Amino acid sequence: MRKLLVPTLATWLALLGAGVASADVSVFATIDKEKDVTIAEAIRIFKRVDLAVAVPLVATKAAESEALVNQTNTLNRSCTNCDEKRDTITGSGNANSGVLSINQAAGNMNNQGNAVSIGVDVEVSPPGPPQRESSGFAEAQAAVEQQNTGNFVDTVNLLFRSGEIVDSLNDNSGVVHVNQAPGNMNNQANALSVAVSLSAGVALSEADLGQINTFNTVRESDATSGSALRVGINKRADIVGSISGNTGVVGVNQAVGNMANQANVVSIAAALGQSGLARAPVPVSPSQ
Repeated sequence: MRKLLVPTLATWLALLGAGVASADVSVFATIDKEKDVTIAEAIRIFKRVDLAVAVPLVATKAAESEALVNQTNTLNRSCTNCDEKRDTITGSGNANSGVLSINQAAGNMNNQGNAVSIGVDVEVSPPGPPQRESSGFAEAQAAVEQQNTGNFVDTVNLLFRSGEIVDSLNDNSGVVHVNQAPGNMNNQANALSVAVSLSAGVALSEADLGQINTFNTVRESDATSGSALRVGINKRADIVGSISGNTGVVGVNQAVGNMANQANVVSIAAALGQSGLARAPVPVSPSQ
């Protein structure tokens, strides 16, 4: 006689409890994070220099030189299309001696200036007994002020606007000043001031430059709205094989753009005599 054995619920639970269950789980999460970083940095630098110089010198002569240039472009308006311009200086301004000054402007409403001032004292024998030695002062000042205020430029489809200085301004001696501006409403200046005392003494030199560009507007684009023709705005400034082998002072400004302020300001003062301060003139008898 055979009997059918049927496991009870308790038996199944016991069999299941004896096994081991395992699983691999991958979790992907997207986290949105906002971060605000605020950095506040304040830097203040204060400098004050006070100079009190006592010069025990009685000058018998003096040389003073001033070169001042003021230029302003205010409330100008230039609205041009296909306004091509080219300034070219080729094989020019070479092997000169002295003062060479060139201004070239194919653009509109440009201010250009070259100012040179030179002062040299001259020995003049005062009446009476001859002086043992003389002394002098030399003071030079050069200053340029340039402003561009509230100007407006609107140019469309500019095939070219170029400034070129090629094989020029070489091997000169002295002073060379050049300004070239095919652009619009540019201020360009060169200022040189020289003061020389031919005796021992005191030399003072000062150079100042002020430039302002305020509320200007330039709207240069490929084409006006709705136009199919687009040629772009193309500008180029080149200086090739130039401004070499010169001796002295050379100042060159070149601007193919709009409303630029450019200036070279040089001030030189010299007292050419024995080192140290000269004594006050002392009269001596002819026998000495």
